[in-house]
Amino acid sequence: MATASTSNWTNLVNVFGATMIVGTEAVGAGGATGWAIASLLKMGDQVVIGATVVGVIAGLVATVAFFRSAYRVEPFR
Repeated sequence: MATASTSNWTNLVNVFGATMIVGTEAVGAGGATGWAIASLLKMGDQVVIGATVVGVIAGLVATVAFFRSAYRVEPFR
């Protein structure tokens, strides 16, 4: 007979809360870095937007990597 597994709500809230904080910082820092570097080098508006998008994508990748690591350490079940 299979046993019913319950979710560990403490781990769930901790992982999602930490991911939200880290994700906000990573995406913001990535976008700001792309914008700052492209603007500092006096590139055109299209390149500035492209560099900002690349920075935001890098921040999203870092956020996903953080979530996967946090989930491995504190599983939900």
